[in-house]
Order: sequence, then C-alpha cells, then structure tokens
Amino acid sequence: MRKNPVLENEMKRYTRNMKCAWIILGVNLVLALFALIAQMGLSGRENYMTILQYRFPIQCYVLMGYGLFLAICILIPGLAGGAIAGERERKTLDLLLTTHLSPWKIILGKLESSLCLIFLISFSTLPVIGLVLIYGGITLVNLFQLILNLVITGIFIGSIAIFYSAIIRKTTVAVILSYVTVVLLVFGTMGILFGTGYIQQMRGMYQEGFTGIRLGGLVYLLYFNPAVTLYGLIGQQTTNAYGLVRLCDYFGDYSHSFGVEHMVELSILVQLGCSALLLIAAGRHINPMRK
Repeated sequence: MRKNPVLENEMKRYTRNMKCAWIILGVNLVLALFALIAQMGLSGRENYMTILQYRFPIQCYVLMGYGLFLAICILIPGLAGGAIAGERERKTLDLLLTTHLSPWKIILGKLESSLCLIFLISFSTLPVIGLVLIYGGITLVNLFQLILNLVITGIFIGSIAIFYSAIIRKTTVAVILSYVTVVLLVFGTMGILFGTGYIQQMRGMYQEGFTGIRLGGLVYLLYFNPAVTLYGLIGQQTTNAYGLVRLCDYFGDYSHSFGVEHMVELSILVQLGCSALLLIAAGRHINPMRK
C-alpha cells in the first residue's frame, strides 16, 4: 500500500528532530518511576505479596494509564493544532493543494503524522506497563485495550485540533482553542452535570416531595468526555466495574440504563463519529473547489 506523502514527509521531519526521542524517553522514565515505586512498596514490607499488597501493581497500572492520557491531552493539540494553519502561514498550503493529493488525504496525513508520536509513546511503554502482568490482576488483553482506547482518544483530540487548524489562519489561536476545547470536554461536561445537580438539589430543599436529583438525558454529555471513557475502561479491568454506574447514579437512577451500562463502548463510537465529522468539515474547508 502506498504511503501518504504528507505522512512520509512529516515522519522524516520527526525522525530528524531529537525532540521526539526526548519526549518518548521522558514519558517512559516517568512510567518506569511509577513501576519502581510499586515494586518498592511490595518488597519493602514484611507481609510481602499478601492480598493487600496486590493493590500496589493495580494502582501503578491505573497511574500509568492516566499518565499516558495526560500526555496525549498535552501533546496532540500542540502537534495537530498547527498542522494546516502552519502550512497556511508558511504559504505552502496552496502549493500542497495543487498536487495530486486530495484535501482529504492532506487532512488524514496531517492527523496520522500527529498521531505517530502517540503510537510510538503508547507502544514503547508496553514493556513498562507489562510489569503489572508479573503480579496478576491485569491481562495482556487489558493492556492492548488500554492502548487502543488511548489511540482513539488521540484520534478524537487530534481531529478537534485539525478542525481548528483548518478553519483558523493563525497557528497560535488554533492551538489555544484546541487546548480550551479539551479542557471543556474533560472538565466542562462534569462541571455542567455537577452544577446542574447542585442547583436542582438546592431548589429541591424547599419543595415537598423532592426525591433526589434527576438530570435525565443530560448525563449522556459524558459520551464526549474521553477521561470518563478511560475511567470506565480501567474500572472494568480492575475492581471498580460499576464505577461509571455509581457516578451517574449521583445524577439520577441509571441502574438499569443501557446507555450508562455500556457507556464505554457507546462513548467510543460517539467520539469516533465526531472525529469523522470534524475531519470531513476540515477537508471541505480547505478544498479549493468548494462553492
């Protein structure tokens, strides 16, 4: 299969830059530090390898998962936010559009190039995260599920950044808006739910027959929150399988809700759907043949 020329060119630029290698080294060193702390916590006690001590590797796995998620949230907007806007500022976008490449290939090539670093980081950390397998509780399938979820998160955040980069001429503005959107998705959705629930609870204190918070379908805003998706996945893999249901129960009775019980799978589909729509919109915006 023929490589996307945009991806090939960006990969050459990455491999010639030591920054990429230093980022991968830094992330792996941090994760290795987590693993070392977990190992010392296990071996430095008299009741070595008791049931209580098995929590340390699981906690290490959870910390590594959230650490990689944080790295994606920090790196992807900065890389993808300037993908198209940077070409426009360098006056090379029009030249790129005159080649045999379609706008969609340019968009996908830019997204793929932004995700390459995440692929490298994710798969390079497998040996470190795999140390958890020694103590049990986490399987190899769980590790690949975590990596797949992080890649999907990278696609979602990268699509947002590519969209802003396509519609905004300034790289700085596109990058800032990308970071703001990520923050709103992660914290804003939770803030809306907790804020609405708090207001409803305050009003209910002065009403007879108030039975509790009822937010109804508003809870499905969490489908757009990649952090909640990761929280649900890690909960299913460890000892908190019903963590998402208990979280949503704060906003009403969702104990028998299909949408909440399968929130991880449905949120992944929603985020992939949003990614496709954003990439299509970005491709249409840079298409010189559009009306």
